[in-house]
Amino acid sequence: MSDDEPRSNAGQPTLELFDYVPESALVVVAHPDDCDFLAAAVMSAWVSQGTRGAICLVTDGDAGGDDPEVPPGELSRIRLEEQRAAASHLGVDQVICLGYPDGMLQNTLDVRRDLVRVLRRFRPELVVTMDPTSRFFGRGYINHPDHRAAADACLDAVFPSARDVRAFPELASEEGLQPHKTKFVLIGSGQSADVAVPVLAVDIENQLAALGEHRSQFDASDMAEGMWKGARQAGALVGVELAESYRLFDLVPNPSQRGYGRGLAEREDRSGLPPARPPASPWG
Repeated sequence: MSDDEPRSNAGQPTLELFDYVPESALVVVAHPDDCDFLAAAVMSAWVSQGTRGAICLVTDGDAGGDDPEVPPGELSRIRLEEQRAAASHLGVDQVICLGYPDGMLQNTLDVRRDLVRVLRRFRPELVVTMDPTSRFFGRGYINHPDHRAAADACLDAVFPSARDVRAFPELASEEGLQPHKTKFVLIGSGQSADVAVPVLAVDIENQLAALGEHRSQFDASDMAEGMWKGARQAGALVGVELAESYRLFDLVPNPSQRGYGRGLAEREDRSGLPPARPPASPWG
């Protein structure tokens, strides 16, 4: 991340340049195509610089169509193929689909457990997800409830469940998946963005190519102007040509993660302290 002061223009948000390239990055979204609106350009930029990337879809995407003649499961199959083709434009070859029913997603413990499994297997340094607090976008769009549920579950999985050995202990005891601490989280947060990730023109072109693969959902041919305009505006706020904006969470400074899980021998000397009182109940 740059040491430069955050920049702003009159009437526009203040952003800080986040030019860190993660060793590994995982995008967690609700549906096929969500990644390519949210993070295609930055994934293209990072993967081209050596980042190990993956995309996790929480739902099967099977409700994203109006034709009642399409048999159940067929649209899901088509959309997953589209997402894999889209990911190839970004240099990402790992697309994970958890397969929850499209349009009915909730932030349940089952969803969180499945996301903890993904996090512990892939072990990302950085996670990108949607904004669970965004209910509306202007007058023209009510945010899909699956978007909010997937983002909520993702954040709960990142912190604290994926890092805690006692959270879903069967993942460690039965599957050998040890706790993992994600270092950074980026949320596509619109008005509350506070950082901008620099990208190049080729990354915007790759994003548009990725969006163009989702033919079952939309025609991406008229999206270029808006994508280029948004990237130029974000870039101007941090002194680069093109960028994508997010809200950043840096989980390393969290006091609860400093030395978390150290053995007793590594902790400070407690010999001079009074003995601990016995617990008031079996639960402590």
